[in-house]
Amino acid sequence: MPRIAHLSDLHFGEAAPEQVRALAADIKAQAPEAVVVSGDLTRRAMPGEFVAAIAFLEALEAPLLVVPGNHDIPRFELFERFLHPRQRWLAARPVRLPDVLTLPGLRLIGFDSTSRAQWHLDWAAGAVSEARRGLLDAALSLPGEDVTVVVCHHPLRHPAWAIARRAPRHAETTIALLRSHGVAALLCGHLHRPGVTRLGQGGPLQVVAPSALSPRGTGRPNGWNLITAEAAGCSVMLREWVGARWTVQALEAE
Repeated sequence: MPRIAHLSDLHFGEAAPEQVRALAADIKAQAPEAVVVSGDLTRRAMPGEFVAAIAFLEALEAPLLVVPGNHDIPRFELFERFLHPRQRWLAARPVRLPDVLTLPGLRLIGFDSTSRAQWHLDWAAGAVSEARRGLLDAALSLPGEDVTVVVCHHPLRHPAWAIARRAPRHAETTIALLRSHGVAALLCGHLHRPGVTRLGQGGPLQVVAPSALSPRGTGRPNGWNLITAEAAGCSVMLREWVGARWTVQALEAE
């Protein structure tokens, strides 16, 4: 089955050039069949940050599926954030990048979980609107026997160590949708710390990637997940940059 490079939270605009080079070299060395990015390509959604992020990804020379994160919409430019929150993202995103990527035996589906505002102070928390769930449902309903993996930026349930964080609006309704379609895994980021959990008994695996490049985080090294998709589920190998070299460990569901 295909192997997927799962990256998240690149945060171009604050990434160190030497770390960018090391990450690119390691991904190419593993020769994945596709590269999936679960959001936060940029630090402040600036045009130059998007240009650098897209150039980095295209240089990996693998099929791409990329979704936005909360850092990919304007933060302080409130007029643009409220009226045209995804304008910069859409302008930077190459038109050939798909929302659904099909590989032999595997279907990858991306959806946008970002939100321009919340009724609480954590505006970064995300949301899955009824319209977005409708689009996701339609993509999941297409006929086929392939293993299905869904990609978004926000975890739909937080692991125990992040239980105080707010989940996206309508997260539980979205989990029910994924379960009803037999989705194998949900790939996400946002927390800057890796982990694997099961979204309910018989539900999909939720695989959280660490921050690929950002120096900010929870004390964990930068890294990425190498995922092998299988009919019985997904195996996850975490690759972290520790002491100027890559370390590898298997991640199991908590």
